[in-house]
Amino acid sequence: MIRRKRMVVKKYSRRHEKIRQRLVYIIIASLCLLGIIYQKLGIYNNADKLGRVGSLITVNDVNMHLYTTGTGDLPIVFTSTIGQIMPYADTYELHSVLANETSIAVYDKPGYGWSDFTSAPRDIDTIVNEIHTLIDESELAKPFVYVAHGMGSFEALRYAQLYPEDVAGIVLIDGASPSFGADFNNIMIIESFMINGARNTGLLRLMQNTNYVSNLLCMNKQLPDQVKLLSRGINLEKLWNRNIIAEKLKVPENAQVILDAGSIGNIPLRIITSKASPYSNWSRSQNSMRSLSTDFAQYHINGSVDYIENSDVPQILSVIHELSDSILESRDDY
Repeated sequence: MIRRKRMVVKKYSRRHEKIRQRLVYIIIASLCLLGIIYQKLGIYNNADKLGRVGSLITVNDVNMHLYTTGTGDLPIVFTSTIGQIMPYADTYELHSVLANETSIAVYDKPGYGWSDFTSAPRDIDTIVNEIHTLIDESELAKPFVYVAHGMGSFEALRYAQLYPEDVAGIVLIDGASPSFGADFNNIMIIESFMINGARNTGLLRLMQNTNYVSNLLCMNKQLPDQVKLLSRGINLEKLWNRNIIAEKLKVPENAQVILDAGSIGNIPLRIITSKASPYSNWSRSQNSMRSLSTDFAQYHINGSVDYIENSDVPQILSVIHELSDSILESRDDY
């Protein structure tokens, strides 16, 4: 009798444990489903509030966003680093000033800002061809000055290699060099996947007012309130989505393509290097860009590598003005 009783207890315990495990799985699945619904509702409810500052142009069956304003003979085109979802916000303190002096443009690659997602690969030539088509389809004059922040340097340099007649000059704001990118270690990509999962399941939206998530959604707290609102809203919708993760995973391959193609010739290249970079090889890799152009100059700023700090804006604007003026003067002399 004692043995039978023990056997019943064991069977009951195992059955009870299986039921508890199933309940845990059901609860987790239910929470994930509720989180996904919460995220979708958040995107839907914020769509009208966020609006759109530019226009959409169809490129290879994908709507790409382009913001243009101002008038002038030498347009300035802006792009931001990989993972900065809102190039409009990332470069706002620069293009909002320069729009009073000349025509400016800020584009969103697929997966960024107001652009759609794409199924196209994120190799550098596909990305640059998309940008080229976008600019061709717009009314933006050419050639233009290309201003790129961070790893946006890759598309600016590759664009100049493929379409040199379109580019009058390049300014890189703490731009990653091709040699740095070719050796780039993607060990932190796991964090990008985790943020992607947290965003898709609504966890990021739920925690948006915590310090960590708030900084993810908008690093530059000095932006105007409306621009910060746009940055937060679009980041909650698209932060580290599949297109951007795919682009980051291709950094070494894309950088090697630029290295293999070599120089951009006599297209003026101005690089602005941050003294605050945490990478030990940053200074050396920045110096390596001297070989990319016969018209090269380097400047230094003190600010962060993550975003364009307000204190550095006057010096960055000065470099852009200096390059633009020299290009326009050379046209007059010719």
